Amino acid sequence: MKKIKLTDNLKNISITEYALDPTEKYVIDLEEEMEFQIATMMSFQLMGPPPAIKNYHAWLFENNFNVELPNPTNEVVSRYYGVKPLWKTEYSQGIVVKAENEDDYFIVMECSTKNTGYKHTKVILTMGGCM
Repeated sequence: MKKIKLTDNLKNISITEYALDPTEKYVIDLEEEMEFQIATMMSFQLMGPPPAIKNYHAWLFENNFNVELPNPTNEVVSRYYGVKPLWKTEYSQGIVVKAENEDDYFIVMECSTKNTGYKHTKVILTMGGCM
């Protein structure tokens, strides 16, 4: 497992690539991530969410989860952990990361350069973890 910070510098990223590898088993410390993630969610309210959020909503719908009150489960997302992305489009990819000191999983959306103002932003979409 590889510990990461979602706010790490992205200087070495090509403008067409994603920084996160969905086949890597990442762990995060949610307490370290919280401040930036809250600020990102606030920017969604001020500037509007990136177009990539539609990719997440489509994934929820296709997997019979509630789009209005997202409720993905650990049981479903854990199958993707370190295996493959939940989704991957020209706007975003969704990957599963694990809490460093818990058995909880989180869905992280990484935005591509097609998302004005949010390129290469990595957003925890399940801030409370999966159910």
